[in-house]
Parts: sequence; structure tokens; C-alpha cells
Amino acid sequence: MIQDLAGWSKVLELMPTAMFVRDAQHRWVFVNRMGCEYFGVSQQEVLGKRDEDVFPVERAARFGLGDDAALRGHEVVESEDVIVDAQGRQRTLLTRKTCIDLDGAPHVLASVTDITELRESEAHVRWLACHDALTGLANRTALFSRLDAAVSRAASGGYGSVLFSLDLDSFKKVNDTFGHLAGDELLVTFGARLRGAVRPGDTVARIGGDEFAMLVEDDGTLDIDAMAQRVVQLATLPAEGLSSAIAGGASVGVVRVGADAVAAGEIVRKAGSALYEAKKVRHRYVVYTDQLDMALNHRRAMEGALSAAMTTGEGLSCHYQPMVRVSDGRVVGVEALCRWWHPQLGVVPPAQFIPLAEETGLIVRLGEWVLRTACSRIARVPDLFVAVNVSAVQLRDERFDARVLEAAAQAGLPANRLELEITETAIVHAEGAAAAALRRLRAAGVRISLDDFGTGYSSLALLKDLDVDKVKIDRSFVQQAPLADDSAAIVRAVSNLGAALGLCVVAEGVETEAQRRFVRDAGCDELQGYLLSPGVPGDRLDELLDGYPSA
Repeated sequence: MIQDLAGWSKVLELMPTAMFVRDAQHRWVFVNRMGCEYFGVSQQEVLGKRDEDVFPVERAARFGLGDDAALRGHEVVESEDVIVDAQGRQRTLLTRKTCIDLDGAPHVLASVTDITELRESEAHVRWLACHDALTGLANRTALFSRLDAAVSRAASGGYGSVLFSLDLDSFKKVNDTFGHLAGDELLVTFGARLRGAVRPGDTVARIGGDEFAMLVEDDGTLDIDAMAQRVVQLATLPAEGLSSAIAGGASVGVVRVGADAVAAGEIVRKAGSALYEAKKVRHRYVVYTDQLDMALNHRRAMEGALSAAMTTGEGLSCHYQPMVRVSDGRVVGVEALCRWWHPQLGVVPPAQFIPLAEETGLIVRLGEWVLRTACSRIARVPDLFVAVNVSAVQLRDERFDARVLEAAAQAGLPANRLELEITETAIVHAEGAAAAALRRLRAAGVRISLDDFGTGYSSLALLKDLDVDKVKIDRSFVQQAPLADDSAAIVRAVSNLGAALGLCVVAEGVETEAQRRFVRDAGCDELQGYLLSPGVPGDRLDELLDGYPSA
């Protein structure tokens, strides 16, 4: 083993990265050629000197702390520093330090790697995940995240907000008359006008096509009518290069986010009801009132019916949608999907009754019913796992982990054949008892899947910090990936990072051959979606499996 400076110098000079050695008093005893280039110094300028003789005081102090940590712990110590190089460019450097014995005394051996491009790429992917690529405004994902925060703030006694939902009344005419490039220019111009009409802390989002939304904070001084009228007026101003006759206008739906707000989805639905009413006349705004929305009465009826169904079990069923392994096309698991049919209400979509169950607390009973039903059915199918969705409300149940393991054991389903699908937001907010319950479940063999990735916090860095086994890329990115560069970048980035972290990556919502080919080439491990099969009732599951390759 090399123990003298001469030996280390020969080795380090050949390394293709910046390397240097300092003694326990932070004096430079060696730096290779690459290191001189990184730091913009020569060996004569640094050898024998301390950091404070070469670098600014604050930077030298950071270097010294890293040296001390390496000398004290005898382990590799990593740190990142942002510097400005000799050409004036900002660079991000990753430094790794460890303690070595040199000439009978402890020294610090360090390597420096330029990770500027990696960090810039990560930042760009994070930006794409929460921004609209055309206008640069927030996207639907970011809007819902901030709307969730606004609902929580108002419910806890903080200030309220107002959601403005709007779309351009003559956008199709612009596209048909001037072409799609002109339509894009109109969207960009209108988005910029909306951004200029609100404060920096407010949110302006493009949520699809010519649909926009504004989430404006209200400390009690907001003139809602004046703001709505201003939005309608902005839409009547022609975009540069377009005929004033095409300017048209906008229809706006308005809803207050106050202490009685229950969920972001409900707020958006109410704003949509008001917008629908406004569009009956166009070029105007409508503020939501209960009288606008007959669905409220429908909701009350549905709440009573769901409560009764939970008591009798009538009308509830589980369907199962296959998850197919990319490498061999084999069905390796299924996702259990709850379905509800009512004699008067008919088939009630999950998008209606699941949020209702969460708001009323019925989700705990409903979730346990689905869990037990799914475990019992899949226990009879060898080598197949079952994925069951878990609500954030269920995670707050102090007996959650016990209920899960009990249901699997009673059904005779091994714990390692059970997956729990939990949304990104729910996992991030799982603290204390909930986080401990998830750790106990993983220790028992249950796999945890991060569902709808990209619709919550949308941070790739988040993946390495979460105790999960699988990540499911949200269908909105999968379905746009073959067509939109931003969605394609997100799918590839999640697939690559998932592989690096040892996570199984699932593409959900695959509906076309083009989407299947894209996610396969991007490196996804499993596929799920209507192209493969919709969810099927339990009594048709064996028939479905017979159509796929066997193990």
C-alpha cells in the first residue's frame, strides 16, 4: 500500500479528475494537473500554503470543515460547492474527501468532479414537471399542489384565496384562420397578460388547450368583480400580428376558497360549473353559488347511498387491471380497482365516489373492504401480486399496518405478493406514526409503490429519500411522451433514475402502440393501461391471464 507522498503523487497525476492532498493543518501538499485547472492555480501558488492563503475566507472555512470531518470520521465525506470559473461561468463541483496515512501522519485525499451539467439537467426536468412548456406558466400539476395548500391554509383559519377558471372564446377561430403558430402566440401573449395582472405570489396556470386558471390570494381586500372584469378585458385585446376582429374574449368561472373548502378537486369542479354557466353567453364571468350546481344534491344522495353500500356490500365490486412485464410480456401482477353500481344512481365513477369516501371518512372501511376482497381473489392465482390503492386518510389510521397484514394473512396471501399504491403527496406527508407503519409493512415484505408520480411534488431528488420499491409514472406524462418533448424528458428521467436506485418503474395509462414502444425504449419495467386490458371482474381474471405468456 502506498504510504509516501512520492508514490501518491505518481498515481494521482495520472487520474482523469482533479485530485489534491492536504495535511491535518489544512496545508496543500499535492495537487495534480487537473486540480490546477479546476481551481485556476499553479502548484507553486498553493503547495505549502493553507486554504485561507489561496481562497476567500468563507470558501476556505468550508474546505477546512470538510477536511476535519474526513480526518475525524475516517469515512468518505461529500460536499457540493458552486464556484465561478476563470471564464465567469457558474460551476457546481462535487468534492469527495477521505483520510489516508501519508509519511506516518493523517492527510486528506480529495477528488473534485464537475457535475454542473447533471445539476442543470435535474433543474430543467423539475421545471418541466410543473410548468407549461409553451407559455412558461404553471401547469395543472403545480396548480393543484398550490390549491391544496390554499385549501389547507383557509381551513386552518388563514387567509383565503379565489380561483378563476377561464378559457378563450375564439381560440379555435384563431387556429383555423391564422394557423396553429398564431394560436400559440395568442396563448403566450394572453398568459403573459394574466401574469402581469396579479401579484408575484399568485399562481397563473395553463391547464390545457386554451384553458387557464389563476389562484389569487385574498386577505380581505381583493375586489373579485374587478379582477374578473379585468381578465375578460385582457382577452379582448388583440395579440400582435392578429386581426382585432379575432380578439374575441374570455369566459371566466370564479369560486372562493374559504374556511369551508374541502378539497382541491371540489374547488376546481365548482369553478368549472361557474365557467360552464359563463360560456352560455360568453365574454363574461360568473361567480359560483350553490344554486348553480345541481350536482350538490346528487352528491348528498350519493353520500347516503355509499354509506348504505358499505353496510350491505351491495353494488360494490373489485375489478383487476393487469401489469405486464416489458421484458417478456408476462402478466406479473394486477391492480385492484373498486367499482360501484347503484340501482338509482347507476354506475358511479371512482372519480366521484372515492373523493366522497375520503371526505366523509368512509374511505377507511371502503379501503379495508377492497384490500380483503383483492387479497382473497389473488391468493388463488400463483405467482401474481396485487396492488391496492391507499388513501392518505387511511394512513392516519393508527392500526393501518396491522389491518393490512391481518387481511393478507387471513386470505393466505404472502406479504411479498401485496403492493400498496400511495400517492406522492400522501407519502411525503406521511410523518410519525404513518411513516413508521409504512416501514413496518416493508419490513414484513409488503412493497410500497409511489403512485401517479409527477402530479405532486415532482422532484426527482425525492425518490432517493423515500422508502419505496416502485414508482408509477402518471398517465398524463405517458400519453404525451411520444408527442411532447417535455413529457418525454420526464419519462426518460424517471426511468433512468429508477434504474439507478433499484426501483421498478411502471408506465400507467398506456393506450397506444406508440406509447408502448416509447416507454419500452425509455427503460420502463412494467406497463399498465387499456392497450393491454381494462380492469376486469374477478370472475373473468383467469380468462384474461390465459391470453398472456405463462411463467
